[in-house]
Amino acid sequence: MARRLPVTVVLLACTAVTVAAATAAQRGRKPATHTITITGMQFTPATLTIKPGDTVVWINKDIVAHTATAAATFDSRIIQPEKSWKMVFKKKGDYPYVCSYHPTMKGLLKIQ
Repeated sequence: MARRLPVTVVLLACTAVTVAAATAAQRGRKPATHTITITGMQFTPATLTIKPGDTVVWINKDIVAHTATAAATFDSRIIQPEKSWKMVFKKKGDYPYVCSYHPTMKGLLKIQ
């Protein structure tokens, strides 16, 4: 049993170093910018997964105004045709959203 103790200690130390390196890499990660295009009366992509600190830009390529509205979380207000709106997301979670003018237009933003 005495021979196994050093191997266990080494494995635990390696695991701790790996976890610390992964955490440091996550902290050192530069925030990304993601684009959701509004066209054909839909959000594309309909579901987007991002990391905390990332920015999402909604670009309206339709001929009518739209919104990106998640109840009590975010609201773009009016995004006119050929205009955009962006927001930085910090809290993890799933955020379903709609266009308040066209409630059949739905999207899902996942922050993980």
